[in-house]
Amino acid sequence: MRRRFAALGAIMLAATLSVAVPREAQATVVVPLSREELAAQSDFVVRATVLSRRSAWNDDHTQIMSWTRVRVSEYLKGGGAQELVIRQIGGEVDGIASAIPGDGRLVVGQHAVLFLRRGEGVVFLTALAQSVFYVAMTPEGAPVVRRELGGLTFARWVNGRMTAFEPPAEAAEGLDLFVRGLRVIVATTNAGRAR
Repeated sequence: MRRRFAALGAIMLAATLSVAVPREAQATVVVPLSREELAAQSDFVVRATVLSRRSAWNDDHTQIMSWTRVRVSEYLKGGGAQELVIRQIGGEVDGIASAIPGDGRLVVGQHAVLFLRRGEGVVFLTALAQSVFYVAMTPEGAPVVRRELGGLTFARWVNGRMTAFEPPAEAAEGLDLFVRGLRVIVATTNAGRAR
């Protein structure tokens, strides 16, 4: 219940700031989340590969939706099926494109570590692009993770005022070190809930 109120508060903050904070380019305003916060707010954390993506109009033909099917190679938090379907707002149908600035972009063949929340028959990215750590290879062949936070503007309280700022540049991090760190975070989060 507490998590739902926090999510509702974040959505209300994003909606308020998107109107109140003038910007030249389109961006979605969000509160930055640490890995600990992402893990705590997620039902699942998975290593996965994108298998397919399809887009269609919703039932009343007012919004384009996309469903991305991923194959899970490892659950770092939670457990379940070896394939999951991620639902997102946006996509392309009949030559019409729709997108949420700052949402995670999932491309067929892409490997990623994903922070996900459970829905009815689908899952959702916990916090837009903050939830997607793309796996890539260095020129030396070492796997690394990185996020693409373009389209997001961060906001936080500073001296009693909400202040917006651009996401800081993030360096790529070794996949093995990243996964080990997530396992510690998940174990700590689970231990805290057990008390």
